[in-house]
This record gives sequence, C-alpha cells and structure tokens, in this order.
Amino acid sequence: MSPSAPLPAWTFWVLVLVLFVAAAVAFWPLVGVSVLAATLAVVLLPLQRWLTRHMRPFFAALVLTVVVGATLVIAVAVTVAVLVQNIDYIEEIIRTILSAATGPGTDPFGGAVPIDMAQVTAAIQSEVGAFSDFARSLIGELPMLSLELVVFFLVLYLTLEQGEAAGGRLVHALPERVRRPIERLWQMAVDVMYSIYVVHFATAFVTFLVALPFFWLLGYGHIFFFAVLSGVFQLVPILGQTIILLVLGGYAFAIGDLRGLLLVLLVGYPFVAAIPDLVMRPVLMGAKARVHPAVMFIGFFGGITLLGLVGFILGPLLLSLAVGAYGIVVDELELRRAEALGEAVEPAP
Repeated sequence: MSPSAPLPAWTFWVLVLVLFVAAAVAFWPLVGVSVLAATLAVVLLPLQRWLTRHMRPFFAALVLTVVVGATLVIAVAVTVAVLVQNIDYIEEIIRTILSAATGPGTDPFGGAVPIDMAQVTAAIQSEVGAFSDFARSLIGELPMLSLELVVFFLVLYLTLEQGEAAGGRLVHALPERVRRPIERLWQMAVDVMYSIYVVHFATAFVTFLVALPFFWLLGYGHIFFFAVLSGVFQLVPILGQTIILLVLGGYAFAIGDLRGLLLVLLVGYPFVAAIPDLVMRPVLMGAKARVHPAVMFIGFFGGITLLGLVGFILGPLLLSLAVGAYGIVVDELELRRAEALGEAVEPAP
C-alpha cells in the first residue's frame, strides 16, 4: 500500500481560521465585552510589569483586576447615590418644563412660542417612557449582564497575567521581515488604546472641574450633583452632557430666567460640553496616537454609530490602524525599492 500524500501546508491555517471563526460565532454575544476587557488590560500592562517586580504575575494581575472592579463599583455607587439624593429635584425640573410646555401658548418672556410645544411635550414624554422601558428591561437581562461582568473580569485578569507573554511568543516566531511592521502596528494600537481610555477619563474629570464653577454661577443649587452628572455623561457616546444642558436650558426658559438661559447657551455649552467633547478629546487622542485629530474624531463617532458601545474602542482603533497600515505599506515599498537599487535606507521606526 502506497503511503498517503501529505496534506498541503495551507490546510493547517484553514483549520485554525475555521476554529477561530467558529469560536467567534458561538460566543458572539460576549465578543464586545471581551474586547473592552482586553483593550483595558493592554493599557494596564505597564502597571502589571511594575507590580511583577514585587510579586508574582498571578497576584499582580489579581490586584489590578480587584482595583478595577472596586473603582467601577465605587464610581457606580457614587453616581447612583447622587441621583437618588436629587431625584426630587429632577422631578421638579421635569414638572416645571412640562407645565410650561402644556400651558398657554406664550413663553415666560412674553412672546409667542416659536415651536409647537405640544410636540415637544409628546417627545419628552416618549423619551421618559422609553427610558422606563429600558430600565425595566434591565431586570430581565440581569442574568446576561452578570455573565458579561464575569467574562469581563476573567478576560481582564487573563490578559494581564498571560497576554504579554503570549503576544511576545507570537511576535518572536514571525520572520524578521514580517515582525517589523507588526511591531509598528502593535505600538500604534497600544497608543490608540491608551488615548481612548486615559484621555476619555481625563476629559471626564476636567469636565467635572469646569462644571463646578459654572453651576455655581448658574445659581440653581445642587452644584455637586450637576458636576458629577456632567462628568459621568462625558463618557456617554455622542450626546453626553449636552443632554443636561438642554434640560437646564428648557428649565430656565420655563421659569423665565433669561440670565440662566443665556449662561447655558453662551457659557455652559461651549465650556462644559463642546470644548471637552469636540476639541479636547480628539486632539489629545490624536497627539498620543500620532494620528490626525480628524481621523480620531471620525473613528470615535463613526464607531459608536455603526458598532454600538464596542465602537467606543474599535472605531478609532481600527481607523487609526488602517492609516498606520498605509504608512507601513509605503515605507516597505520604499525600502524594497532602495534595496533593489542598492541604496542604504534605514527602515522607519
């Protein structure tokens, strides 16, 4: 009997690809939360390296995971506590706006209302109803949310403990010609992920600090409540703290406070919403990642629109890597051309 012919080399790679695709399809509902955890772990890897100088990698990863979990719990608890303590004030604001909207067809400043307030009222009531439905739906999704939390922290821990070693083994196994562009793309990915997480939380903190004097100047009280809410909403995709300013602008309009309305429009929106969201965030992200701010801006908002919450990370990351890949292709072509001509050219870092 003649020996069977060996399988082509490419069959192994096809098998690996099929296994990866099958795993992604089977666990697709958990892919988003896994991506968030893995990218956060990449940002925390410098802390992991520092901790491993003083303890085993197992304990270092465990400490960082616990710290991240405790930080999230404290942040959520403070936000919920602030909301609960001010729920009566929120209801008062909404009742005032709705009362003015459903009242006589004149505005508090004595002129004709330039818009159909009945439509505004219906829209507000519709949004409140939608939010209530969303809150009730979360109760039914508690098992899935619990599973996502468990997966998030497990992926975070595993990536911190073993991710760098596994990635290093893969890179060192690659041919030198392939390793150089891969390392460049990886460094760009790390810079982008660092920008996404650090810059976003930094802008949220700056928004909180800027909001404190603005809401003091506005004079409606509950300064810490509005400042905390502005900082938290800074992390909400696209609209963010603009929602808060729209509500306060409607409240100022409803009670006839022209000074407050002008402050919201001319001071609050530019400094609390527009500058942190539309200027500071893309500029700082682009500076760290060495990518044009417009590219980061398109990636961030386009990613959220097309991919949902995970687009918060994947949008700017994928778009920045695409731009970086173009630069690498150009550099490689120039390098090969120079080698063919016998010229000495240093590869790009």
